[in-house]
Amino acid sequence: MLDLKPGSKAVLGFSGGVDSVVLSQFLLDRYNIRPYLLHVNYGLREESDEDARWCQWYAQEYRFEIQVLNADPSQRSGENVQNWARKVRYAWFQERAEALGAEYIFTAHHMDDRRETFLMNALRGSGLIGITGMNSALITRPLAHLDKGAILDYAKERELPWREDASNKSLKYTRNKFRNLLAPILDEVEPRWMGGLKKTVENLERDRDLLLGFMTQWKSEWTTTSGKEVMVKMGPWVKSEVGQNLLYKLAQQTDSGFNFEEVGHVLRGDVGQMTRGKNHLLIKDREFFFLVPAYEKDTRVYSIDSFEALDQLPFQLHLEKTSTSACIFDAHHEYLSEAAVQFPWTVRLWRPGDTFRPLGMNGSKKISDFLNNLRLPRHRKEQTYVVLKNETIIWVLGHRIAESARVGEGDNFAYLATLK
Repeated sequence: MLDLKPGSKAVLGFSGGVDSVVLSQFLLDRYNIRPYLLHVNYGLREESDEDARWCQWYAQEYRFEIQVLNADPSQRSGENVQNWARKVRYAWFQERAEALGAEYIFTAHHMDDRRETFLMNALRGSGLIGITGMNSALITRPLAHLDKGAILDYAKERELPWREDASNKSLKYTRNKFRNLLAPILDEVEPRWMGGLKKTVENLERDRDLLLGFMTQWKSEWTTTSGKEVMVKMGPWVKSEVGQNLLYKLAQQTDSGFNFEEVGHVLRGDVGQMTRGKNHLLIKDREFFFLVPAYEKDTRVYSIDSFEALDQLPFQLHLEKTSTSACIFDAHHEYLSEAAVQFPWTVRLWRPGDTFRPLGMNGSKKISDFLNNLRLPRHRKEQTYVVLKNETIIWVLGHRIAESARVGEGDNFAYLATLK
C-alpha cells in the first residue's frame, strides 16, 4: 500500500472513465483524501463537451471540486495528437497543483496500462528506464499494481457510475491496437502472459531504481551544476568498464538525443572532442566533461555608437562611470578608461588571427593563445567576444582589457564593466 498522508491536499487527473472514478473513491475511502478533480476537454471528439459536463455532474453528485480546461487543438502545430495532449494535461496538472498547494498529483494508470507501455517501448528499442515507463517523480499512481479487472470489480461492488470513452475502441491509436488486437493473441499463445509480464515489469522497475540510485550517488560525487552547465570531473570511472555507460546515462538524463557510440568517442577522444544531442553538447576538456546547451556561433558584427546601443548585444553589458578614487583594482573588477569608452565600438566574436596587447604586457598576443593559456573549455572559448575601437581590439570581454584601455594615473573617472 502507498504511504500517503491521510487528509492531504491533492489533484487528480479525471477523465470520467472507470479508472479515475474508482481512484477518486479509493483515495477518499482509504486515505480520507478528497482530491480536486482536473478534467481536460481536448475538443477532439464529438462527445468531448458531453464528457466534460458528465464530469462536472459527477463532481457535484459526489461532492468533489472540479476544474475543466478547454484545450485548443489548433495549437498543436502538426505534433502527434497524443504527445500534444500529454504535454497539455501534465503541464496543467502541475500548474494547478502548485496553485492549490497540493501535495500529490494523482493519475489512474493501472497494471494493464503499464503492460501496454512496456510492450510499445520494447518494440521501439527503449533502454531500461524507457521500457519501464511511467516513472515521473511528480506523479503518483495508486492503482499502478492493480489489473483492470480488479478496478471494474471495485466499481461494480459500489455501484459507481462512469463514462465510457468510445475512442478506446478505435484502432487509430497505437495503444488501442496493442489492447484490442495483440492482447487476444497473447491470451491464446500464453494464457498466463499477464501475470508473467507483470512480474517482468516489476523486476525491471527494481533494476531501474537500483540503476537510478547508483547514478544519483555517482553524480553527487563527480558532477557539479552551474546554471545550465553540468561539469563532470574526470576520475577512475573514466577508464572503468562502465565509464561510457555512466557518461551516456548522464547525458541521456538531460537530452535523449545523445548517441551511445558518439559519447564513447568523446570519452576516449582528445581535449575539445564534442558530440551533440537534440539541444545540448557534450564536450571533453582537460579535467572535466561539460554538458551544456547547444549554441550556434554568432556571425553578427555589432556597431555600438551609444550606451543605449549596448542593449542590442546578445548578452548584458553595463558600464558604470566611477570616480577613480572609488575604484577597486583587483581580479574581481574590470575598469576601462574614459578614453576607451568613446564610441563607436565594434563588438563581435574573436576570429583566428586576432591579436591584442593584454594589460601589463609589452608585446601583442594572439587571442587564440591568450584563451588557450586561460585553459577555457571549448564552448566558452568559442563564445568569447572582443571589443574593437578604431579597428584595434581593446577588450577581450570577460577576460582582459588591452593596455590601451588602461585607467591612467591622471584619470579622474573610469568605467566599471559588468558582463552577464
